[in-house]
Amino acid sequence: MESRITEQKKVILNKLINSGINISPTMLDNILNINNPLKNLNLLIKETSFIPSFKSHLTETVIKDISDEKLQRVLKRNLSKTNHLLLQEETTTSEHSNLQKEVVTSTLIDKNLPAEFSPVIESSKTEYKSQETSPSDILPKRITKKKTTKRTPRFESTKSIFTFNPIAKEYKSNYEVIQDPTNKLFTNGKYDDFYELTLDKYNKLKTLIRKRPEVSSATNINNIFRISNSIEISTLGLVDKIRQTKKGNYLFTLEDLTGKISVLIQNNSENLDFVKIIERTLNDQMVFVKGFYNPGEHGRKGIIFASYISKIDIPTNFQPNFSPDPLSIALISDIHIGSKEFEEGLFTKFINFLNGKSNNKLLREKAGRIKYLVINGDLIDGIGIYPNQQEDLVITDIYKQFKKASDILLEIPDYIKIFFVSGNHEPVRNAIPRPAVPKKYCEDLVNMGIKCLGNPSLIKTHNVNTLIYHGESMHDITRIIHDLDINKPIETMKEFLIGRHLAPTFGGKTQIAPVNTDHLIVEKIPDIFHTGHVHINGIGKYRNVTLVNSGCFQAQTDFMKSFGIMPTPGIVPVIELDSLDFLTLDFKKIN
Repeated sequence: MESRITEQKKVILNKLINSGINISPTMLDNILNINNPLKNLNLLIKETSFIPSFKSHLTETVIKDISDEKLQRVLKRNLSKTNHLLLQEETTTSEHSNLQKEVVTSTLIDKNLPAEFSPVIESSKTEYKSQETSPSDILPKRITKKKTTKRTPRFESTKSIFTFNPIAKEYKSNYEVIQDPTNKLFTNGKYDDFYELTLDKYNKLKTLIRKRPEVSSATNINNIFRISNSIEISTLGLVDKIRQTKKGNYLFTLEDLTGKISVLIQNNSENLDFVKIIERTLNDQMVFVKGFYNPGEHGRKGIIFASYISKIDIPTNFQPNFSPDPLSIALISDIHIGSKEFEEGLFTKFINFLNGKSNNKLLREKAGRIKYLVINGDLIDGIGIYPNQQEDLVITDIYKQFKKASDILLEIPDYIKIFFVSGNHEPVRNAIPRPAVPKKYCEDLVNMGIKCLGNPSLIKTHNVNTLIYHGESMHDITRIIHDLDINKPIETMKEFLIGRHLAPTFGGKTQIAPVNTDHLIVEKIPDIFHTGHVHINGIGKYRNVTLVNSGCFQAQTDFMKSFGIMPTPGIVPVIELDSLDFLTLDFKKIN
């Protein structure tokens, strides 16, 4: 602990010296004792540069002239604490003894917390009998609350001192950005750009599906047309024009780089599993087909009567990566700062949780493990995103929305590494893949050390890979596949993984930019798959991949109501990187 403080002190002193600022030992201790000292130091250096009377010595008098009221309040409060501690050194040892008794009492009481201090914590260890699921699996089972003791008068009258020693602070950040589309999204919008995108998509999906053992026999479509007799064949390609015939069978076109061919799947008892697959198949998805080829007659092209169909999917034997260290990652999205419906109270509870300000010993322990935080889009509400949005805003300036966001996020402990992926409410283009938010809008966030990324992105944190996608295409998929429900996002997320593409259908409501590389293909299987956008919390597993839709921090707007969306604000999933077990914390139930 002392070595960490010494190292941090050296960093702070070097920054001050480089800025031409002298500081007393008391003021240095003051800065070290505040939350996020390095982040606040940058703000302090900036503030002092605007004080005309400031020469080089940082004193209590200088603090009174700081224009940032929040920073001034924090520094003053810590100065008073420092003075109080100096006075305490002169007090008798009996008072110290009483304090120790009080801490012990607090610890004992914490083991039997009242119901209002024991939030519902949903855990993967009790939620699933097996991590592996199939496309027909049901959603996660409901968790029953554990019995808690009633509040006792003694707890109400006892002043408790709770310690918070976050283990995450002991570890350095260890992360890698594996994929980020930012700076790779150049396009002229010409025909060649559209063609190159489709070609890249086809080739990458073909490479993925050929890893399936049964696909080795697949031949190209042009070779099939050379066959003059009925024979069993197999092929693969992108699906187009799916329709149901009058007899209830399914007819679609399959296309590769050599041609197109019609495929028919009979809707009978022998093909029930394959009918279910085709009912959840979208245009432009890659499939493998096996069946009997019937050559055409009288100039007509032949057709394949399929007896087997499969998609790329996640291998059933996929084994995820784990962290060697006891750390966690928290996943949030759709905060919508600037909106009238922003649930600032719930978000404050979340910030307090991260800082260990909880009466619950278990919660403090879980908070202390959090090393990483992902904000998966829509940090702010933006401007002009939907009709009459101005009526829902309390902050109507985009720069002020980001300023408010930086003020709030500044309260997060500085040992937590934050990733911010752009969403559809941020000031970037609407088409996906989407670049990171430009620095001119979020300079304060960048200066705080927050890593701004494009959408989608893939990051590795302490050996665990997390695919972060805001989720714009979820509406398209639930609209086309009728048995999917926008209020149950985990089932939709499974379809992304089964088809290994985040927005398979080109030309739907989801705008897809015609760039020469398809950044929406799930080439590398993630250990964690994180989406947002629909404002509905959900968590589950599919073939050992942990699926999370992180909900939101915004109450229902009139715009949401028009789409039938019932948001679930204030619910935060936390994934333990060393086990991939998860917790779901509902801050509406945490006092």
